[in-house]
Amino acid sequence: MKLLKPIRVLLAVLSITAICLVFVDFTGMAANYLSWLPKLQLVPALLAINFVVLCILTALTLLAGRVYCSLICPLGIYQDIINRLRHVFAAKKKRRLGLFRFEQAATKLRLGFLIAFAILLALGLCGVIASSFAGILDPYSAFGRIAGQFMAPLWRSGISAAADSAAEHGYYIIDSYPAAAAFNIGVLIIAVATLIVTSAMAWTGGRAYCNKVCPVGTVLGFLSRHALLRVNIDTDRCNRCGSCGRKCKAKCIDTKHHTIDLSRCVACMDCIGACSQHAISFSAKRKKPASKPDTTDTTRRAFLVGTTIIAGSLAMKAADKATDGGLAPLKSKKRVDGATPAVPAGAISLAHLHSHCTACQLCISACPNGVLKPSTGLSDFMQPVMVFTDGYCRPECTACTDVCPAGAIKPIDIEEKSTIKIGTAVVNPEICISAAYGQHCGNCARHCPAAAITMVKTKSGNMRPTVDESRCIGCGACEYHCPSGTAGQISAETAAIHVEGATVHTSV
Repeated sequence: MKLLKPIRVLLAVLSITAICLVFVDFTGMAANYLSWLPKLQLVPALLAINFVVLCILTALTLLAGRVYCSLICPLGIYQDIINRLRHVFAAKKKRRLGLFRFEQAATKLRLGFLIAFAILLALGLCGVIASSFAGILDPYSAFGRIAGQFMAPLWRSGISAAADSAAEHGYYIIDSYPAAAAFNIGVLIIAVATLIVTSAMAWTGGRAYCNKVCPVGTVLGFLSRHALLRVNIDTDRCNRCGSCGRKCKAKCIDTKHHTIDLSRCVACMDCIGACSQHAISFSAKRKKPASKPDTTDTTRRAFLVGTTIIAGSLAMKAADKATDGGLAPLKSKKRVDGATPAVPAGAISLAHLHSHCTACQLCISACPNGVLKPSTGLSDFMQPVMVFTDGYCRPECTACTDVCPAGAIKPIDIEEKSTIKIGTAVVNPEICISAAYGQHCGNCARHCPAAAITMVKTKSGNMRPTVDESRCIGCGACEYHCPSGTAGQISAETAAIHVEGATVHTSV
């Protein structure tokens, strides 16, 4: 029994480390091997209608209680880290005696947050609001925003600095990556608020957030009441020292009456290690009711046109992202106001993305080209949108579709992606340096992986780009490589060609 806590701690450390790697690693290696971990999270599995995962989590809870909260949920494990830090910095006497005391369950508060979450989720699935509002309360999505806004920038800053330093000495180990590629003020505010609230509640009340706010914890709490394996107290061995209750971060052990609120117990096994009398076990044993209800209470336990597109894209992959191919340096452009946003292939439609995405930011963190950004609009708050001012969506990349755990972006292969139309390029000849000023350009046509753009001569004799809508897939390569605003007399802040997103994706 004493080994249960070390095993639990080891598994929890491996779990949160692996999930953090999925968020911070921009090479794609972690996502290739560890993207199954986010798909084990309860709310994403529910939105993705992943029956296998839902059955696994239900069976796991009915077998061993809320081990999900201590082994799988990254926000739960983060709170355990905060608890451990509090223990380290506490006075020696408090460390010896324990930092917690039994509290009655905040049932009404828990149910209130659960009902609010259910209403927000239902409204999102019905298309009334974005499901990302419900995702504010989802512990996995909350942790994803914290990782995306804090951990990823710090990690990528360090990696980019190392890569730049190595490049100065002629060693090109890895491409540098903009550390703030996924930065968004709205998401940052939510992430900061979540970090402060969860950290404060963990520091002062152990697993208070899990047992008072978290809707996942509340749902699993209902199931854990009927768990086969549970923490049991042997009243014959117990000497009523109260150590177990003072070490219980869930504050669910009533040492006076030898009872444990299984709906709040997260199976951390701290109580087992704290008991010097070996009176606490994690087993299926249950104590029989006492004959007299006085000092001893009972103990309760609980492939098609894709080849051409892919070949064209791969041939251009080595192009320098800092220039337009030799014509002029590129500078940061602004998005065209009022343009319909484009969302990744696999999202099916804007409506589908809005109703399933909990804004965990994993797809944004996984995007190797920095195309996905968090939205600040109310209709799709914090959800991913494609911004082609700093990069474009390479047809051979399926990173976001591989990692989405909620089914908001369905898994697709490279051949399938190259045939999905997520938008259409639109030309503004008034600011095009070729059409309006007669300068030789054709950058958009040269970089189009689908060969959907051709240069035709106008009546004035200038060359103007035209778009074959039947071939264009909306990848944004044209918008990204457009030098409008950086050459000639053009003073526009936007590209002369931009992508209008498709509200419903179709095939080309």
